[in-house]
Amino acid sequence: MSSAKIRFEDVGKTFVVRGDKGEAARNFTALADVTLDVKPGEFLTLVGPSGCGKSTLLDLLGGLTQPSSGRILLDGEPITGPSRNRGVVFQQYALFPWRTAAENIEFGLEVAGTARQERREQAAHYLELVGLAGFARRYPHELSGGMKQRVAIARSLAYEPDVLLMDEPFAALDAQTRESLQTELLQIWRRTGKTIIFITHGIDEAIVLGQRVAIMTPRPGRIKNIVAIPDELHSETEDVRSLPLFGRTRHDIWTQLRDDEKKPNDGRALAAVLSRSRRPNEIGHQDSRKAAAHV
Repeated sequence: MSSAKIRFEDVGKTFVVRGDKGEAARNFTALADVTLDVKPGEFLTLVGPSGCGKSTLLDLLGGLTQPSSGRILLDGEPITGPSRNRGVVFQQYALFPWRTAAENIEFGLEVAGTARQERREQAAHYLELVGLAGFARRYPHELSGGMKQRVAIARSLAYEPDVLLMDEPFAALDAQTRESLQTELLQIWRRTGKTIIFITHGIDEAIVLGQRVAIMTPRPGRIKNIVAIPDELHSETEDVRSLPLFGRTRHDIWTQLRDDEKKPNDGRALAAVLSRSRRPNEIGHQDSRKAAAHV
């Protein structure tokens, strides 16, 4: 029996794309032959060029859409739709603006029918876990970007999912806040033992966070290689970014990504449009609906 927590078996995803100026619709392949095992409690990061299907892969794992071919297994069972055993954190915070920080965290528990007192206790616990114990009654517009993302992480953890899926959650933050949240996320991961799959465009971020880094090819997205990150780069006390080993590891991943970028790919622009087609003012509302689908 497989020891994998998550298994992608020859997963492919194809969309039907409408033609322009009266042209016939055509198939667009976002992912092809993705095979990957993720171990229980592993922190796996995914990197790849824009439009390579990283977010599509996460949507499939979240059960928001179904593969065109192959299958995805969680604890040996096929994923057929959203479930509370998978929490999702998006790039945009996807918080409900009319609810306080604590009320946002309580949302999934409320939908699940958890008693009010237990919801409040859970919200307080996870606010403290993400360093926001004094901000329970603040509304999203009263919080900084980093604080909003902490609330989003706490909300995903509150209903205690087995797996945490993170789609470039720190991309919109300034460098200092991003590094601070990276450190906090690692501390949360070590304390909770969650299985985490984290999408990022940043090679440095992938190395700092991931035990392994899965490198994806340009469209159609495939797993090109998986790089195991040396234990020395996961020190809790040392500035690992300053180590020569960090530089060598970064260069290795960068070289693999650069080699793929040099290859011609006529569909890359279309892939980028499909993966990031939402206008900025629409992202929060759509991600709120996605977040609600998981509770």
